[in-house]
Order: sequence, then structure tokens, then C-alpha cells
Amino acid sequence: MSLLPQKISLLCPTRQRPSQALRLILTVLETAQIPQRVEVLFYLDADDPTREDYVKQFQNQALALKTLSRCLFVVGDPIGISKGWNELAQQSQGDLLIMAADDQIYNTPGWDTRLDQEVQKYRDRIFCMWFNEGHWGVKLCTFPIVSRQWYSTLGYFTTGMFECLYDDLWITDLAKRVNRLHYIPDILTEHFHWSYGKSAIDPTYQRKQVDPQGQLKPAVKRDMDLFLRTGHYREADARKLAAVMEGKVELNDGLALIQKPSILPGI
Repeated sequence: MSLLPQKISLLCPTRQRPSQALRLILTVLETAQIPQRVEVLFYLDADDPTREDYVKQFQNQALALKTLSRCLFVVGDPIGISKGWNELAQQSQGDLLIMAADDQIYNTPGWDTRLDQEVQKYRDRIFCMWFNEGHWGVKLCTFPIVSRQWYSTLGYFTTGMFECLYDDLWITDLAKRVNRLHYIPDILTEHFHWSYGKSAIDPTYQRKQVDPQGQLKPAVKRDMDLFLRTGHYREADARKLAAVMEGKVELNDGLALIQKPSILPGI
């Protein structure tokens, strides 16, 4: 059974950065070889003071954006990026789910068909891939790419537990445990993160991660401690992925039946 072409979902929580969010989606549109199979989903806080700016700027590009499969804004309570990514995953329709950010652009033409080539290497569709984001490269999976099979097997995309960090590392650690990390170095999706000196620090980071002097806030340390204390949950979920790889999970129309996540509230 051919895996080509895959429908792709980019998942991007955003706040107070309408121009950057629009820049992201326009670069996705400009560089995808088959933009009709790409959807971009944004989570926008209902109390975002720039909410009307998002509406105006995206409406001005409505004709161009119609080339994509879908551009969707999910507007809701300010739940944080971890829960935001997961909410977007629940609304997504793609075969591949890509973690995205509004301080990112897609640089390399044909990135989508290049991704198809790599996906073909894993017939069980259990993998965590990532592109070169212009800074960490192979050293860090900054924007994980997983399959619908992965998501259905675990029952979640991100855990919803973290305040500001470690969702990418959680996914990376799961893939490492089943030996399915896969880096794609020749696709650049440049990350204009403030810590790389590529942009000014934004209000979201100042509220959650650092003070105006760049000192870490307690939320960062809480996330770090939580990640270190939850390795046994990742081990349990890695066993679910391994069961699919070993053919031990019953499939329904080519996908594993959605499992209840191992993540427990209040840990």
C-alpha cells in the first residue's frame, strides 16, 4: 500500500503575533509542492488583544490561502501551548502532524514531497522526524513530526502537562526509546527564536519563561522537574508504540484504535 501523498497538518499555537503567524503560513504555501494537501491550524486565545489583527491580516490573504487544504483558527481559553497543540491535533485531519510555531518559516521548496520520501521508509508509520531549523540541527528535535498512527496509538499529541517547555523533548524521548528518531537535514524551516538573537523577546515568553533581564522563571524549573519525574509514563507509552511496530495491535482501517493516554492528571 502506497503512503503517497500524505495529508499534512501544521499545528501552531499563537498569541500577539499576527504578522508572524501569517508569515509562517505564507511560506508554507509558497514552498509546498502540493499545497492542496496541507492544512495549517492555529490556536488563538480568546483574550488575545491582537485578535482582530489576526482576522484582518488573514482576510487580506484569503484568496491565496484558499490554495491550502485548510486554514483554521481554534479560538478558546488561554490554556498554554502544551494543551493548545493537543487541541489542534484533535481538530486536525492530516496523516502527518507537525509541531509548528509562529516564529518559524518554511524555506525549502518541495519540503512536503521530500517528507513523503522519508515517511515511506516506515511502513508501520511509527516515527518522529524533524527538519533543520537553522540552529540545533541533528542535536535537537525542535519541531517533531509524527504520524496519525502515532497519535492514535497514544491518544495525544502533546501531554498538556507542561507550562512552556519539554513537549518536543517528550516526543523525542518516546521515539528514542523505540529507536525511531529520523532527522531530515536538507529541509530548512528557520526558527527566529529570541534566544538565538533572531528576534526580540515576545510577551508570551516574558510571561511564562523569563523576566525582562532574561532570568528563568519558576515555571521553567517546574517543567524540568516534571519531565525528570515522568520517565515511567514515557516508558509505558513507548511500549504502546513498540506494540504497533511489532504488529501486536489490532488495526482499524489502517490505524491503531485510540488508546487512553498514560498521562495522569495531577502528577
